[in-house]
Amino acid sequence: MNKKRIYTIIAAGFLIIFLHYIGFLPVIESYIIKILAPVESRFFYLGNKLNLNYEEKNISKRELIADNQKLKEENIKLLEENAKLKILADENNILREQLNFYSQKQYQKVTANIISKGEGLTANQIITLDRGASDGIKVGQAVIFGQGHMVGKIFAAENQISYCYLITDRRSLTAASISGKPTIDGLIKGELGLTMRIDYIPQQIEEQIDINDIIITSGLEPSIPKGLIIGKVQEVIKEDNDLFQTAIINPVTDLNSLSIVSVIIY
Repeated sequence: MNKKRIYTIIAAGFLIIFLHYIGFLPVIESYIIKILAPVESRFFYLGNKLNLNYEEKNISKRELIADNQKLKEENIKLLEENAKLKILADENNILREQLNFYSQKQYQKVTANIISKGEGLTANQIITLDRGASDGIKVGQAVIFGQGHMVGKIFAAENQISYCYLITDRRSLTAASISGKPTIDGLIKGELGLTMRIDYIPQQIEEQIDINDIIITSGLEPSIPKGLIIGKVQEVIKEDNDLFQTAIINPVTDLNSLSIVSVIIY
């Protein structure tokens, strides 16, 4: 930096001090501020508007998130209510079918809820009912679902609860016959928790077992009335040289979907 520039800077400094001292500098400052005021005002307006837009966007975003959360909660609530209504409707249909069945018969009944499943040779082959001996339930009675479909048999009864083997349990034995073919009868036994079977049916009989024949209770058990539907013949197993044949039977009711049943007091 040369001496001329240094002298110029020093002179400018003294000039500024002198102008400030004599009061002339504030006039210039005021004039400059007056000139720049509109520009400053415009920048302030734009900055304020940008800030407001930012705040509005933040508020809108927060409101959108809150509304979305509220909608999710309302949707969950509606799903829960719909599920409860469906369960109630299903229970009403089950009870209506059972009432329709009993209205055509002279049986006494006890309606019961299934409170647990399990403990069988395979899963869910024993059901526990919330009614027991104090309600008239005894060992050997038939457990019914829907329009007279037998789904099991009571094997133990305490005061307030009872226990039932489902008809597909291997420990379940039921005296049965074929609807419309009274000469064919035998004991139905559970098979692997899925199906049932009747063994030792003589091959040399007048009436033959056919696929889709309806299996019913025979009435030979003192606590189970005749004519309760047990299942439908799925397969007939016989060999030419054998004296007996076997019928494989499917339940007519989905035993995994049971919730409300009734016990025939007979």
